Amino acid sequence: MEFIYLYFFTLLISLSFLGYGSFLLNVVDQKLLKENIGYLGISGLFVCSVISYLSIFFTKHDYFHNLVLHFIGISFFLYFIKNKKINFEKKKYLLIFSILFIGLLILRNHDDFNYYHLTYSLGLTEDKLILGLGNLGHGYTHHSSIFFLNSIIFLPVIKYFLFHSIGWLTLFFVNLIFIDKLLIKNKKILDFEFYFYLLSFLFINFKFSRLGSFGTDLSGQIIFLTIFPLIFKLYSFKRIENIDKSTLSLIVIVITYLTTLKSFMILNFLYLLPLIFFTTFKNLKYILIPKTVALGVIGLLSLITINLSYTGCAVYPVKQTCLENKLEWSLSKKHVGEMKNWYEQWSKAGAGIEYRVENPNKYIQKFNWVPNWYERYFVYKFKETILGILFLIILVMVLFVIKTKKKFIRVDNYTKRSIKILSAVSCLLFFEWFFNHPALRYGGYYLLASIIFIPISFFLSKRKIFFDQKRTTIIFLIVLSFSLYNLKNFKRINEELKIVKGHNFPFFYSPKQSFKPTDIGNQIKIYVPTNLQGCWAIKTPCIHHSDHVIGKMLGSYKVIIKK
Repeated sequence: MEFIYLYFFTLLISLSFLGYGSFLLNVVDQKLLKENIGYLGISGLFVCSVISYLSIFFTKHDYFHNLVLHFIGISFFLYFIKNKKINFEKKKYLLIFSILFIGLLILRNHDDFNYYHLTYSLGLTEDKLILGLGNLGHGYTHHSSIFFLNSIIFLPVIKYFLFHSIGWLTLFFVNLIFIDKLLIKNKKILDFEFYFYLLSFLFINFKFSRLGSFGTDLSGQIIFLTIFPLIFKLYSFKRIENIDKSTLSLIVIVITYLTTLKSFMILNFLYLLPLIFFTTFKNLKYILIPKTVALGVIGLLSLITINLSYTGCAVYPVKQTCLENKLEWSLSKKHVGEMKNWYEQWSKAGAGIEYRVENPNKYIQKFNWVPNWYERYFVYKFKETILGILFLIILVMVLFVIKTKKKFIRVDNYTKRSIKILSAVSCLLFFEWFFNHPALRYGGYYLLASIIFIPISFFLSKRKIFFDQKRTTIIFLIVLSFSLYNLKNFKRINEELKIVKGHNFPFFYSPKQSFKPTDIGNQIKIYVPTNLQGCWAIKTPCIHHSDHVIGKMLGSYKVIIKK
């Protein structure tokens, strides 16, 4: 019965997101309704993120709030289906949903889940916004819209047991896009976009099959790989007046959503910066689309407002954005600066569970960290990822180049321009990543994949290979990808069943935890666990010590400030 609950609730939630995505794209540009259904789902995640940001100022995300929210979303979906405004292929949707469903069945979440993900999300279901939660501990300073999306899928019967599903829904929507692009009708010659989608599809399903390790870092990287070919297509215009406004709008919406997942993803707007060089002030109307700009501004302002509410900083951990002397709950700039250095030290392999480097401030400067990073990180995780990517490239090259006649296509200047722009920006962002936070989870996966996939896809696209010639090969790779995804998850589940004692599979492991309430002033309570590590599904806000904060009231809002 629990399997049915998971399947049924996740399916309904996905349709709700499709409904909100359809509503948004209908408002922005009706042409976008004909885009792949996966983009509608991702757009729906963005809409619901903004809704949850706004509504938390007025009410908690309890059962009533969430049931109303999803009733409206599903109503939108049924309206657009009934009026045939979206291309919803029911059989394909359910087939891919069912194939990937095993990934939703987990016993163990990642280490950060019971550290702060679970309690952060649960807190939004128990109370409206509490100001200054960042003062409790740095777990509450790590914002991501995933926590707010978690809170709106807190529903009767299933309760909080889908709090890990946003990553799975992301994977599902992304696969819908990939499958559509790989099996697109009327495709004659395989082009750059096709090969980039193919390599990305294989990379994602081979590499990111374990949902429990997603956290807040991988969803945005996975989604970005789906819009990379759209950015390539965007720069294929002959004159700026011919730019595809629909594609530009979709790209802006998706990157804005990615920024709510992880703030560093805002750097991906650099891919759109070269557009400025192709236009004049008079022609800005072709790239500054009012509705799209407004959506981007609303999304970013909502994100900044939430950050200010939690930490007093517009962008954490950028200390220059902290309103230390203007908001009484603001974190100090000194503290935020120290935390930024700590994150940089960790990402540069200068700290781990059992070790710390001496003189960390000197360690993170310039390239002092590279030898240690190479020994502790590159040799293990980074090299493994590169080898995996190289294996995929060899596999695709063998299947698409060997025994294929050497007929080549003349590449036009517009395609070359797109390749140069994408390569330049990708290398720039990769260098920024490597210099400041060289851990793959902090944006390295999609940047590494991009700078490798660009030349390979370009090389393959110059060969005149027809879709009909490789239809069987393409289907084989899709089946292989899904087969390995399922086999890896079967193996994972069997291992978890042996390791996790007292589990309630197919729901994730959530042990009972005892706690004691502590009044920090003005009848504001903090719940302190008395056993087990982290904070499981107990009352919120949860933290292991509370003697460093006091509670105040600002109107009807609870405020937590440091003593």
